[in-house]
Amino acid sequence: MIVLFDLDLNRIAHNSSDYPWPCFCSCGRCGHPKVWGHGLGLVLTIVEGFAAGLKIRRYRCPMCGCIIRLRPKGYFQRHQTDAATIRCTLSHRFDKGRWPAGCITNRARHWMAALKKNALAVLGVAGLRDLMSAFDQLIQLGRVPVSRAV
Repeated sequence: MIVLFDLDLNRIAHNSSDYPWPCFCSCGRCGHPKVWGHGLGLVLTIVEGFAAGLKIRRYRCPMCGCIIRLRPKGYFQRHQTDAATIRCTLSHRFDKGRWPAGCITNRARHWMAALKKNALAVLGVAGLRDLMSAFDQLIQLGRVPVSRAV
């Protein structure tokens, strides 16, 4: 289970062992009142903008075995770049016809291809007319607009 939290990524990068990690009162799956730190409790997570992986806390329910992993708010599932940066990058590409300076173009091309694929699959041909509008509509539908899975 992935739980989104407001995490101070710069503070975690500096020293994750002193970070005030959130406490869970109960398991989100079975409701068991006790949740433990899982293993060593910290797992490396790759986040764009940091030279090394960040050690982010995870928990385990002793009753059902559910692993609870923290994820910073503002990131799509399975993406290392925050959603606002992805949207801004794609918007710049569609408006100006080129990628913004400093953009990792290989990754951005994957986002654009996935957005087109999802817009077509979910919204039909009309979704391809305005891809940034399709991006927002897909989010409202609870979908990740730049996911390779349709």
